[in-house]
Amino acid sequence: MILDADIGWRPGGLIALAVAAHVVPNLVVVTADETHGRRAQLARHTLNLLARTDVRVIAGFDLGGEDRFLLDHHHRSPAINEDFLERIRGLDRMIAAIVELCETARRIQWVGLGPMSNLTAVVSRLPEIADRVMVTQLGGALNHHHGKTPVSHNFRVDPVSAGLALRALHTPRLVLDEHADSDATHITPGSPFLSAFERPTAPGWAHLLAVHLRAWFTREPRTWLREPLTLSATLGLPFVTFRIEGIEIHPDARLSRTPHGRPMQVSDTVDYPTFLTWTRDTLRI
Repeated sequence: MILDADIGWRPGGLIALAVAAHVVPNLVVVTADETHGRRAQLARHTLNLLARTDVRVIAGFDLGGEDRFLLDHHHRSPAINEDFLERIRGLDRMIAAIVELCETARRIQWVGLGPMSNLTAVVSRLPEIADRVMVTQLGGALNHHHGKTPVSHNFRVDPVSAGLALRALHTPRLVLDEHADSDATHITPGSPFLSAFERPTAPGWAHLLAVHLRAWFTREPRTWLREPLTLSATLGLPFVTFRIEGIEIHPDARLSRTPHGRPMQVSDTVDYPTFLTWTRDTLRI
């Protein structure tokens, strides 16, 4: 399983990493929307705290999202003096590493929790991988808001990659915003999740999650467990059901229903109480 996540931005990404470290034996982490290696450093540090030194961490495509990383007091960015060629070399290393994984494994489960840039780069380099990678992606919206469907954050950051990947993949599964952002899964400063992570007896990885949540709450009043929900769907757990819809992909990566669109599996219903119980039990909180 490849967990492709913009760790260090929305706290759900780091929580999903902790959940995956508890339950996924053959795990690889690729950082989405990388910012000079900071997400990869944070992922490696978190996995070490979770006693998962066996998990490989691959720094993904750097999209220059300097404002989309919260934990600089733990993982400061190096001086930004790398040139374009160094970025390209880093991209080539990432693609080579993922292609190697896809060539040695008969089946790859891809959990897309951030922009789709990494997946698009790999499929563009080796198109036949699209036949062997089962993708569950967080993102997409079909419900209208003020008369128009919005563009998901993950797609808006890199709409070209989202458009290419969604067209190249065979029936990708999308956990839609209308299900991922339900009030049933939100975390606030008064949430039991945060208080459990901050207990004096909690392990180091839990304290790191608490720091991340506190940093987020200085920006926004709440966050959601959208990333762990997407992970649960990839694991085949019964909390999220899917239906097939014909989807039109617009140039800005906005999605809309159409009878003659590309067939995609989109989230239909969610059993939120059972999902929350599973998450708490997995993290032992």
